[in-house]
Amino acid sequence: MALAAPLWAQRVLVMPPVQAQGSPSTLWIGTGLAVALGETLTQGGVPTVAFEDLRSYYEQAGLVETPSFTLASQLGLARQIGAGVLVGGTYEVTGESVAVNLQALSTAGDLKQLASFRETQTLQELLALTRKLGEDLARALGRSWAPPAAVSPQAFESYIRGRISTDPTLQEVYFRKAMEIQRDYDDACCYLALVLRSAGRLSESTALLVELEKKTYSKAYLGLLTLAEVRMDQGRLAEARKLLLASLKASESAEGHIGLSRWYARQNKTKEALTELVMAERFGTHQADIDALRRQIQEAQPPK
Repeated sequence: MALAAPLWAQRVLVMPPVQAQGSPSTLWIGTGLAVALGETLTQGGVPTVAFEDLRSYYEQAGLVETPSFTLASQLGLARQIGAGVLVGGTYEVTGESVAVNLQALSTAGDLKQLASFRETQTLQELLALTRKLGEDLARALGRSWAPPAAVSPQAFESYIRGRISTDPTLQEVYFRKAMEIQRDYDDACCYLALVLRSAGRLSESTALLVELEKKTYSKAYLGLLTLAEVRMDQGRLAEARKLLLASLKASESAEGHIGLSRWYARQNKTKEALTELVMAERFGTHQADIDALRRQIQEAQPPK
C-alpha cells in the first residue's frame, strides 16, 4: 500500500484568478479571491500554501509583487513550493456580480486536471462565493470538509482587503474595522498584532498575542510563532520553545522550523538546529532566511 504524502506535500496552491472582464477598479478581486479561498480552505480543513509564502517566494526570486505567470510557470512554482494541487482560472465582473471559473490540476507527473467549476455571486458576497468554491474544490479532491466558523461578510471583506494590502497603515485600518464589525475575529486580531509589531508598537502587539495564545483559529500557528519570537527576544527561552512546538502542531510551516532552529542555536545544539533548517527547506520558501541562519550557525562553530 502506498504511503500518503506528507502534509506539506498535500497542500493546495491557489493562484490569483486573472480578470477576463470588468473595470480596472475590480482588479483587486483576483488577489482577494485567492487569499479568501485559501483562508476558506484552511478553515475547512484543507491545507494550503499561505499567501505570505507566495509573497516570500516572489521576494527571494526577485519578482514583482503580482507577477504574470503562464500555466507552465504556475505549475513549476507549485512544484517548487511543494504543493500537490494547483488551482487557478479567471473571473468576470458584470454589473454587481462576479463569475469565477477555476480548475484544479495535479502537480505530480504529467499535467492532469482534477476538477473544474464555475460559481457566480454578487460582489457583496465574497464570503459566500469563496465558501462555495472551497466546498466544490474539497469535494472534487476527495478531501474532508468542515464548514468554516461563522463570520460577518463585511468583516471578512475588510479582513481580506487588509491581507492583500501592502500599506501598513491601511492594513491596520482594515484589520481594526474587521474587529469592530466582529469583535471575536481572531484571525484579524492576529494580523493586527503582526502589523503593530512591525511598526514597533510591541506592548500593544504582545498583549493581543497573549490574548490569542489559548484560542483555536485558522491562523493560530502564526500567532503562536510570533509570540514565541517575542519571548525569544526577551530571553524567556522555555516559554519560546513551548510556543514554537505548539505552532508546529497547529500547522507545520517553514517559519516554525526556522524559529525552532534559532532556538536550538541559542542552546548551542548545532545538529538539531541544522536539522530544523532541512525541514524548513521542504516548503520551498524563505530560502534566503534559511541560508543566512545556516551560515550564522556554521560560523559560530569553533575551528576544528
